[in-house]
Amino acid sequence: MKHFLLITLFVFSVWADVFKVYTEQNPPYNYIDEGKVSGISTTLVETLFSQCGHQVSENTIQLLPWARAYHEVLNEKNTMLYSMARSPEREALFQWVGPIGKMTLAIIAKKSTQLNVSSPTILHRYKIGTIPDTASEKALLSLGFRTDELDRFANVSSQFKKLKENRIDAIAFSVEGAFSLLKEMGCNALDYEVVYVLKESDLYFAFHKDTNQKTITAMNETLKTLIK
Repeated sequence: MKHFLLITLFVFSVWADVFKVYTEQNPPYNYIDEGKVSGISTTLVETLFSQCGHQVSENTIQLLPWARAYHEVLNEKNTMLYSMARSPEREALFQWVGPIGKMTLAIIAKKSTQLNVSSPTILHRYKIGTIPDTASEKALLSLGFRTDELDRFANVSSQFKKLKENRIDAIAFSVEGAFSLLKEMGCNALDYEVVYVLKESDLYFAFHKDTNQKTITAMNETLKTLIK
């Protein structure tokens, strides 16, 4: 029995890894609350890592602008970013653990603006704010938008402030995240509406593409026991 335990601990330690983990401001999945990264997905990350024996580097999940975090996980081993929409253009760029949930990507505007979007071509008439390299922005690009048509800025809070102050007509973001952020800013959520749904996406934990496949398989198997 003692030998079995020693072997088990040895195998466990061999596959235990330390990851730099990144996320963005996108409640209710991941966000800062009283200086600490919180949210539904954050709790799941912490539980999954604990059960699989892996560690978060310096026990700290870093909240960064999406484009910067995305670049880090593309280029640095032993990194992970959440919550990421899995898409065909991203498929080969990362290793995937999930799905961990769903997200509706949409165009959100003030009701007072009275945007009437009966087809995606009409969206070209409006000044739309985006966060660079996000799934929402990529969905707009797939509809024929050019990046120079969009109001692009990495700071999520600044983009929502522009929407509040009528400096942009609408914003492309997740529906759940948008309305949570508007409430945090003291806005009345009833003053805003979804004017066009871009797509629905499954959310995942995205790991650097060279992450050990056995680690990814073990995490996916463990995740099944956590999400029922």
